[in-house]
Amino acid sequence: MNCSNHTQNHPDSAHQVILLLFTVPTFFIGSALNGAALYTICCAIKQRTKPFIYMVNLVISDTLLLFSLPFKVYAFYVKEDWILKMEKSFCQFLESLCFVNNYTSILVITLICVDRYVAVRYPFNARTNSSPRTIAGICAFIWITVCICTINIYFKSQSKSCFYFISADVLRLEFIIPLGVLVLICALTMLFCSLHIIHSLNTRASETLDGCKDKCVKILLSNLFTFLICFTPYHTVLLLYSLAVNGSLSGHNCERLRLALHCTLYLANVNCCLDAIYYFYAIKELRRSQQIPDKKIQMDVCDTSVSSTVNQSRNSHSH
Repeated sequence: MNCSNHTQNHPDSAHQVILLLFTVPTFFIGSALNGAALYTICCAIKQRTKPFIYMVNLVISDTLLLFSLPFKVYAFYVKEDWILKMEKSFCQFLESLCFVNNYTSILVITLICVDRYVAVRYPFNARTNSSPRTIAGICAFIWITVCICTINIYFKSQSKSCFYFISADVLRLEFIIPLGVLVLICALTMLFCSLHIIHSLNTRASETLDGCKDKCVKILLSNLFTFLICFTPYHTVLLLYSLAVNGSLSGHNCERLRLALHCTLYLANVNCCLDAIYYFYAIKELRRSQQIPDKKIQMDVCDTSVSSTVNQSRNSHSH
C-alpha cells in the first residue's frame, strides 16, 4: 500500500497547533522585518549596487510567501470546504507562491555566496564580470526559470483540501528528484564557497580590516545557516514522501511523512525571517557607502580592499 491509495486523514488538533506556532510568528515577524527592509530600499538607499539587487529579490520572494500564510491557516481550518468558500484556482496560485519563495530564495542565496567567492578568488576580474547589471540579469533568469517550473504546480495540483493533500501528479519522481539534486548542488556549492572565503580572509596579510572581515564571515555563516536549517530538512522529507507516494517506499508511514513534510515546510517558511540577518549587514554597508561617496564598498567581499589584500597575501605566499 502506497500513499496514493492510503486513507487521507485531515489535520488533527495537534497539527493545527503546530501550524499556528510556526506560521503566526513567521507571518508577523517576517512582515515587520521585510516591511522595514522594503522601506529602507525605497526611501533610504540610493545606490543600485549588488547588495541592493539581492535585497530586492529576497524581499519580493519573501513578500509572496507572507501573502499566502494567512490563507494557509484558513485552509487548514476549513479543510475541504475551501472549494465551497474559495476558488480552486486561487488555492493553486497560493501553493505556487510557496514554491516560488523556496526556490528563488535558494538560488539567490547561493548566488550571493558564489558572487563573493568569485570576488575573493578573482578580485580584479570580478569588478568587471560581476557588475550590478550582470547580477540583475542572473536574478531575472532565476525568476523566469522558477516561474516556468511553477506552472507544473499550478496546473497539476488537484488537492481538494488546499495546502494539505499534495497531488500525486505534483510528487512525481521525475519532478522531485531534480529538485533534490538542485538543492544538494546548491548546499555543497555554498559550503565550499563559504569555507574558502573564510579561510582566505583569516589568512590575509593585512590586519587593518578585522571589523570588515567579521561582518563578511557573519553574512556568509548566516546565509549558510538559513539554507541548511530551512531548506535541507524539507527536501529530505519531500523526497521520502514522494518515494512513498510513488510506491518505492512502504505506505504505512504515510501520515507520519505527511506531518513531517508540513512541519519541515513550516521551518522552510522561516527563511523569510532569517533573511533579515543579511538585510541588516547589507543595509549597514550600503548606508556607509552613501556616507563615503569616494569609497564604493562592495558587499560581495565586504570591501574591495579585502579582496586586494587576499590577492596580495596569496601572491606573497607563492613567492
